[in-house]
Amino acid sequence: MVDIDRSGDGDIAGYGNGRSRTDHQELPRIPAPKDEHTRGWDQRICRLKYLPRLCLNPLFFLALVCAGCATAPRWPATLNAIQRRQIATRPLRVRPWSTGPAQGVVLCSRHYRVYTTIRDPLQRRLILQVLEAAYAHFMRLVAGTGRIKPLIGYVFRNRRQWAAFTHRTAGRATAIYLHIESGGYERQGVFVVWRTTLPEVLSVIAHEAWHQLSFMALKDHLPAWLDEGLATQNEAITWRQGQPHFTPFRNAARWSVLRLALAQRRLIPLQGLVRTQAGAVILESSSDVQIYYAEVWSLMLYVTHSRYRGALLKLLQAARRGQLTPLLLRAGLTRQEIRGLTVRWNHRAGPLLFTTYFSPHFAPLQHRYLAFIRRLTSSWPPPGEGHRVR
Repeated sequence: MVDIDRSGDGDIAGYGNGRSRTDHQELPRIPAPKDEHTRGWDQRICRLKYLPRLCLNPLFFLALVCAGCATAPRWPATLNAIQRRQIATRPLRVRPWSTGPAQGVVLCSRHYRVYTTIRDPLQRRLILQVLEAAYAHFMRLVAGTGRIKPLIGYVFRNRRQWAAFTHRTAGRATAIYLHIESGGYERQGVFVVWRTTLPEVLSVIAHEAWHQLSFMALKDHLPAWLDEGLATQNEAITWRQGQPHFTPFRNAARWSVLRLALAQRRLIPLQGLVRTQAGAVILESSSDVQIYYAEVWSLMLYVTHSRYRGALLKLLQAARRGQLTPLLLRAGLTRQEIRGLTVRWNHRAGPLLFTTYFSPHFAPLQHRYLAFIRRLTSSWPPPGEGHRVR
């Protein structure tokens, strides 16, 4: 979830997803699988995105809240035995992973090809269902998105397999990736994760699915607060009648961090939050990283459930069409900075897009947003779910 880039001038670049397939600096290659159904993906995968995304454990603070539980749950809490039996009867398209590890397979759905070493057929089905739900959610939010070729992902059974794959494919980014303690990364439109617990890996996959689709479908980069904020909306998953539903208000991990940060007066002011480059946050303490993600989660909750939802949809359409770049050029950024996702790009783009699309002044919205945070953290489950907020 955290992107770090060492660009040519030594900057640590912020978030965002490169869109122009010809604009990227050539970095070490991640070979595309050579199976017949994935031919033609080599260039799309091998032009590596600048920014490796470190997936911090999204359930870390939830684990603290639930301290005393001897073992992590095998199944999502809302997925009962009846639903599991229903899902187990659904068709599952599986192909051999001819160049992969022993017992590795390729899971095939309408929009995804997932290379995995997970053996449990039910867990395989759940992975595809969550990904297809993330795809449908993106298409609803970014209306008019055209057809996207099947998306590629890797889900390994354990960290050892994930690390071996990363060693073989990530080139000079390997050392950065191997600092990841739980989750995985997304790079150049391909996600690579491993299973810790099933509920957690589904959450991580759904988060990375946003970044993957953003990379593939939008012509312009999104600054960190937007890209990560939108990705966190996929993390909380509720199962109803055997189908996954994203319930962003029910993100207990982010909620608990936000509540503690509010009590300790550690919240990042809105004007600072929208210019913060997430790759720099990772250099701070773990608690600072968690606070950053909790805040972009709550900010996006506020935006999507308030008068500002229309502005968000308008911004996403502009990004889809490539209309953000001219705005940034007029603001003094160079094309190289925009393509390179430099610190200066994120520092300028974050506030500029905020003041252009949401509010020309920070103070009034800061006041309303802080009131929203107080209501949000006043009780669990959070009040306001499914309702428009002021």
